[in-house]
Order: sequence, then structure tokens, then C-alpha cells
Amino acid sequence: TLPFKTLISKEEYRTSERWYPEPVDRYKRAINVWGNEDDAKRLRSNFAYNMQYIEYIEKQLAELKLSDVILTMLYKSYIITGMSIIEGLFVNLLHRTGKWSTSTWEEFSCVVANPKDINGDMVKVETHLFKQVPEYEMRMDLDSMIKKIEKKNLISIDHDTFPALKKLRELRNRVHLQIGDGPYDHDYNCIGFNEIQLMRRILYTILTSREFCNNSSVYDFIKNAYIERGGTL
Repeated sequence: TLPFKTLISKEEYRTSERWYPEPVDRYKRAINVWGNEDDAKRLRSNFAYNMQYIEYIEKQLAELKLSDVILTMLYKSYIITGMSIIEGLFVNLLHRTGKWSTSTWEEFSCVVANPKDINGDMVKVETHLFKQVPEYEMRMDLDSMIKKIEKKNLISIDHDTFPALKKLRELRNRVHLQIGDGPYDHDYNCIGFNEIQLMRRILYTILTSREFCNNSSVYDFIKNAYIERGGTL
């Protein structure tokens, strides 16, 4: 594989001599997604682009000498991107298995009673009114997707993968810079070597599961990075 220095603009490398990730088309062929053709085509494209970015981050981690803060931010970008990939695949899995949450009831009004003092506490009662409508898809966040997939056994992965997914989901939420408990619950203290290794293991596990995988060799760079740093699969 070509070194990172071939990407430096002042270096006189020809295009064919510069490092480049796996071609987009190879990633598209490697992933198994079903469903509406427009949705599936869009997901394959976004999947491929984000996998190329994961490759690029791995290239930076392997070959650049970085400050601890920048290293942490790369880990964070890897986790955000990795969990976005998993979320997209889980949306597809829930739809193609018919397990996406639906409802035939839609709220159309809410009646709020006047506040009342009960034993020194001010309380109020809200009554939500629903009407029956044609079945529609409800909103599902990543947490509810993980729980539904685990409960319904929709994917062939070890059970201990799910607690790890939930932890990584919480780290992915750090895309919101204001979240945290206390002054020291920040990215630098929460994201490190163990977390990036966890992301590598879980991402590789999901990508190579039989529900999604057409060609596991495309993801060897993730497995190799994980093993080279002491991980075992």
C-alpha cells in the first residue's frame, strides 16, 4: 500500500502513484442491502463514501505522529462515522425484516388541566387524544433499533456485541459538544485506545455478519488494525 506522504500536495507524485482507498464500486458490491431501489442505492453510496473515510482515518492513525488531543479527535471521528454506518445498516435490516415500529394511532389533541397543589407539590394532568389512522412508520432512534434487533434476534452476532453497541452509541452522541456530566466528562477523558479498539471490533463484526456481508476481505484493513494493536477476534 502506498504511504501517506504520497498525499502531500507539494510532492510530485502522479495520480496513479498516490494513495487511494478501496474503490467505491467495490464497497457497494461488498454490502448486502435490500428494499426500495432508490433507498438501497443511496445507502450503498453513502456506505461506500463513509468506508473510504474510515480507511483514511486508519491511514492517519497508522502513519502520522499526532498530539494526544488530535489523536482523540480522530478516534472520535472514527466512532461517529462507524456508528453512522451501523445505524444505516440497522435501518435497512429492520425494514427488510418487517420489524420497523409502526402504529395506527396518531395524536391529534392534548387537554391540559389546571395545575393543582397536592401535598405541597404543584402537579397537572395532561390527557392525550389519539385517532385511528392508516398504519404509518414511527420514529426509531439508534437505541430503540439496537434493542429491537437484539430482542428479535435479527442478526447473527454474539450477544456480548449489544452492550458494546450501546456504549458506542453513547460515545457517538458526543457529536453534541455540550453533553456530559461535570467539568471533566469531556472527549479527551472519555475516548481513548480502548474505545477505538472497541469500535474496530464491533464495526468489523457487523460488516462481516451474514446479513450484510458479500465480501469480507474488503474489511480486512479494520481487522488487521485491530489485531496489530493487540485485539483478538
